[in-house]
Amino acid sequence: MNYISGKRYFLLILTIAILVFSCAGTKPKPESREISRVENRIITIDSTLSPDLEMETFLQSYRSEVQALMSEVIGFAAVDLKRGKPEAPLNNFVADLMLKRGKKEFSRSVDAALTNEGGLRVDIPAGPITLGKIFEVMPFENELVVLELTGAQLITLAKEIGEAGGEPIAGMRLEFLDNVLERCTIRGKSAIGDSIYYLVTTDYLSSTGRNRFKILSQVPKTLLGITVRDAIIDEIKELHRSDQPITAQIDGRIIFRRRSP
Repeated sequence: MNYISGKRYFLLILTIAILVFSCAGTKPKPESREISRVENRIITIDSTLSPDLEMETFLQSYRSEVQALMSEVIGFAAVDLKRGKPEAPLNNFVADLMLKRGKKEFSRSVDAALTNEGGLRVDIPAGPITLGKIFEVMPFENELVVLELTGAQLITLAKEIGEAGGEPIAGMRLEFLDNVLERCTIRGKSAIGDSIYYLVTTDYLSSTGRNRFKILSQVPKTLLGITVRDAIIDEIKELHRSDQPITAQIDGRIIFRRRSP
């Protein structure tokens, strides 16, 4: 992979922070020194501050490298890929590639995928897709995980997806009548309570302490060792190598209906 990682960004920012403090004359505190008085003042950071030429020179080499990496065109979108609820083109594209990657990386057959629409930060407009755009879409280091759920647990999850107004899913179809789950199908069949299903999602959604989707933190979990962002980048690059543009559409995988008056 030749794209920059979130960890590399962190190290770059950390290096810059250390240099900034060094330039400011920050020194280690002597072990025996006693602080008798603390003073503070407000420093306004705005256009009136003069640039530090030494720091600008130092940062320029990194800035040029990052800009070159982020400007790389990795694919082409044939249509606008927008976020939305209950489903949307970008939702479906990301959930589909998560399911595809889960099937490739996991030792058993993965049945479905789930992520959160709020984690997709921006839309992808039709046209060339740069690496930087994918960092805008997915700025987090969320990692793919596979969870083992019973059919009953999957149905509980489906109900919560409905309460959330919909989330990006793949491999299953959810139908709600007056916001009540009416049907949950997976692999084209209704979910069976005592059957075992494998769901690829993110370590974020399956972490403990969350108010929503608590069931995801209570089941067996396998980390796949790849971030959602990298999975998106890999999928777009793979399609680009085959001269295939990115296309996605709403296909009715989440349906909300109302009873007739």
